[in-house]
This record gives sequence, structure tokens and C-alpha cells, in this order.
Amino acid sequence: MTPHTIDRCDPDYPAAFHRLADAPDTLHIAGRMSNIPLIGIVGSRNADAWQQRWTETFAGLLVQRGFGIVSGGAAGIDTAAHRGTLEHGGITVAVMGSGFDHIYPVENKALFAQISDTGAVLTEFPNPQPPARWTFPKRNRLVAALCAALVVVQAHARSGALITARHARSLGIPVGAVPAAPGDERARGCHQLIQTGAKLIDNADDVLSMLHGNATPRQLNLRGMPIKDKHSSNLSPGQLSGDELTVWQQLGNAPIHIDELATNAGLAPQRIATAVLQLELMGYIVDTGGRCFARMP
Repeated sequence: MTPHTIDRCDPDYPAAFHRLADAPDTLHIAGRMSNIPLIGIVGSRNADAWQQRWTETFAGLLVQRGFGIVSGGAAGIDTAAHRGTLEHGGITVAVMGSGFDHIYPVENKALFAQISDTGAVLTEFPNPQPPARWTFPKRNRLVAALCAALVVVQAHARSGALITARHARSLGIPVGAVPAAPGDERARGCHQLIQTGAKLIDNADDVLSMLHGNATPRQLNLRGMPIKDKHSSNLSPGQLSGDELTVWQQLGNAPIHIDELATNAGLAPQRIATAVLQLELMGYIVDTGGRCFARMP
């Protein structure tokens, strides 16, 4: 497992990270990011054996429906999600809370190597950075940003998985949670999420129902949004204003790199990223790859 380093100008830099106000300037990656929508599965490091087995099966069912899985590579639920994906021939992404010189947990070193064969292991931390209390909460925003939807399994009331859920909600990403027996302290965080609007997850089809009317992976872009039929689009720039209109006016049918677009539009990186995301979600523009965008045909 040999990592390589990319920056925000690299065509392999995950487009999903541009929605973050504090997107990392550099990433260290072993393997390669996929081009399929990813479902996030996170939860307790101390999950019981039954919940870990359930998570492995659940991940496999999502793979059968055409999704990949992203998680944090930690012990417990994260590990079960990665293993279940690999066992069913799927693609998974692990986001580490340390540098590559300090694989954590160390017992997952072989698992990470297996993940990198077909998917990716990535981190924003330089190779010498050891795991620390502050690195894992920071890592969680990257897990959330990569998701089309997030599922939380067996998380206690102060679980780091709830930090991931908060990031997902702030990004407009649908969140689901798996319930457990009443009084189970290891699932109290999941119950709190359900009480505050998270979808109750009982099976893989519940994830599909979170994603815009049971859309299949082929009908979704990497942000989990429906891919619009270009022949049915009847959008007028008269409906736009502010930064979105400014960006639209700089675009044509030929793809333009987001950095050139920012220069032409006179917008700061965060504002251009937000405007581009909104235009894409509304169906006005299309991501042509390599951080390039064009008007929807």
C-alpha cells in the first residue's frame, strides 16, 4: 500500500470536498477513488458481535444495489462495513484519522491494503501524524462529505459517529440510524438521531427511500442527487441571481476548469464552490470531470 499525494488542482481530488469550507489543500491516497455513489456507514468502536454481523450483511446488500461504502476505518462498525463490502466484491473507501506512518488501528493494516486494491484509503494528515483525540473528529467531516447518504449503527450518546451525522446534516446529506432495544446505551445516539428526524433504517431499501424517491445508483450523481434528463430540462437563467447567475454567465457548452471559472467570475474559492454546487443540484450545469464544468446541454 503505497500512498501518493494530490492537491485541490488534481483531477483526482474528490469533487465532494469542494462543498467544505475547510476542504483540505492536500490529500494522501493509497488506491483510487471510485465513480459510484457512496453510502456512509459509521458507528461504535465497541459494537457487539450481532451488530457487526448485521453491518457486514447490510453493506453487502448495498453493494448488490450498486453502491460503494465509505467509513472511517476504525474498529467495530467501521471495520464491519469495510469487510462486508469487500466480501461482496464491492468498492469501499476508508478515511483515516492519522498519517500513513501510523496506521490505526494497527490490526487493520492488512484490511487497508485490501481496500486500496479496488478502492481507496485516504487521509488529509501528513505521513508522520499519529492518531490523536483531535484528528478523528476532524476526519469525520471528510467521511460525511463523500456520502450520498449516511447510516449510523449502534452509536452511544457521545459517539464520534454523531459528529459525522452533524456534518452530513449541515451539508444537506440524508441521515439514517439503526434502532436497537430500549435502554441500550450503545444505541442511545441512534435513537436521538431518529427522534430529531433521521430515517429509521431497517434494511437496505430504506437507504434507497432516503435518496430522492428510490433512485438507483445509476440515476444519481456522486453527491446523491438525481441525474436530470437533459432532454426534459427547461431551465431559464432568469430564475438565477447572485453568485449562481454570475457563474452561469461565465459558462458555455465547452467545459471550464473551476479555477479559471473563479478567476473569470471574480469569486473566492468558497463562493465559487458553493455556487457551482447549487447550479449542479438545480440542473443548470454538469460536472464533466477533472473539476471542469459546462452548461447542461
